[in-house]
Amino acid sequence: MTNAINAQLTHFGLHARNLDRMVDFYTRVMGFVVSDHGQTSGGNKVVFMTQSPECHHQFVLFDGRPEELSYNPINQISFRLDSLDRLKAYREAVIAAGIHKLRQTDHGNAWAFYFTDPEGNSVEMYCDTPFHTPQPCGEPLDLDLPNDEIERRTEVMCRSRPDFMLREAWMQSIQAKLEARA
Repeated sequence: MTNAINAQLTHFGLHARNLDRMVDFYTRVMGFVVSDHGQTSGGNKVVFMTQSPECHHQFVLFDGRPEELSYNPINQISFRLDSLDRLKAYREAVIAAGIHKLRQTDHGNAWAFYFTDPEGNSVEMYCDTPFHTPQPCGEPLDLDLPNDEIERRTEVMCRSRPDFMLREAWMQSIQAKLEARA
């Protein structure tokens, strides 16, 4: 591929059935702040939210999601954290906010937990591991274990699967692919 694009996903927008309830959830539970709000030219109310002073918005909510959809078109909304300690802290904050239906998963390349927002969208909180294993991979995870035990179990699991490598080696292989595309 020539003239390869190096685009980064920087924000996500979705339509909500109950805009106020969703704004409350994403500010109170997820830690966003409202950076702007208004009305689109099409008449939808819109709320812009961020967790960074460098980004006007990372998450955008619009009103007007139809009630009659036969399925949820959102697979998941994923938030990357910088450490296993931060992941554990977020889990505790989510539980303290009254959300108790959590699914914890060891993906080999990431530790994660999942829950749903007030409109049933799947939310993933995750952090990277030092390992890579081909995806999909989803094994049980116990975030109540000490960090060193979680890492040990993940490494054993990853090494037992085909094509194991350390995350650093995987990142280098992806960098080579990115450089080769131009």
